[in-house]
Amino acid sequence: MFGYVKIEKAELRVREYEYYRAAYCGLCRSMGKCTGQCSRLTLSYDIAFLTQVRMALVGTEPQFKKRRCIAHPFRARMMMEPNAELAYAADASALLAYEKCRDDVADKRGFGKLAAMAKKLLLQSAYSRARKRHPALAATLREKLTALAALEGELRATVDEPAAIFGEILAALLGDGLPQEAARIAEAIGTKIGRFIYILDAIDDIERDVKSGNYNPVLLFFGEKPTTEQRQMLEDALLSLLDDTAAALDLVGDGTRYPYRAILENILYLGMPAVAKRVIWGDVACRKEEVSE
Repeated sequence: MFGYVKIEKAELRVREYEYYRAAYCGLCRSMGKCTGQCSRLTLSYDIAFLTQVRMALVGTEPQFKKRRCIAHPFRARMMMEPNAELAYAADASALLAYEKCRDDVADKRGFGKLAAMAKKLLLQSAYSRARKRHPALAATLREKLTALAALEGELRATVDEPAAIFGEILAALLGDGLPQEAARIAEAIGTKIGRFIYILDAIDDIERDVKSGNYNPVLLFFGEKPTTEQRQMLEDALLSLLDDTAAALDLVGDGTRYPYRAILENILYLGMPAVAKRVIWGDVACRKEEVSE
């Protein structure tokens, strides 16, 4: 995944951060159990966000237990115990990560292609398990990603069209299997978040794509690297997407017992805008996944 859907840790209460970290660790553990140890390579903040949205919408009451793991062998830490939404998120992550590897194998050259082929092989078992449990979702993702690849192959000077398809992909991932009203809210959130991720990823890849000549919708749209004024325009557009997402978030429960709402608001109002600023204005370290001790 991409790693742009982050919390702003300094603005969370201790209780909220401890909950988020326990959920993140629980998600990692569920990946190992549901789709195999290699699937933990696909752990990301984006999938953690998906989990929080779905748990909030269905009213999951998580359980927690102190455990050790291979990443933290000497000190037990609180982890969320397995539940249906963690299991679903593990499967969704495996499906999307495998499809992205397929896309990279087709698009990349040289060492990048070899690396994508190796990762695809590592994720084959995880993908097979997840597809067996969610065949319709797997088919939907394959169909939409194929459509996205075809559109990108046309080299159109548009950002909105491919971003819209990626929004449909995230909407499918967030809403699959939920009750009707919950699915409608999840899909509305997924549509906007997907657009945000796609556009921000294109901005993040500008320098690399200038050198490699790879497809980049932002470069095609502007005809060159964006100017300062154009970067500001991109930032405003991304923040507008987050404003639209916030309207859907208003329909999510307030989470008085568990801090779902506080976590989601922190991500949408603080974390993601901060990441967008770092990417747009030149901080290359934005992608690093780090839920600290």
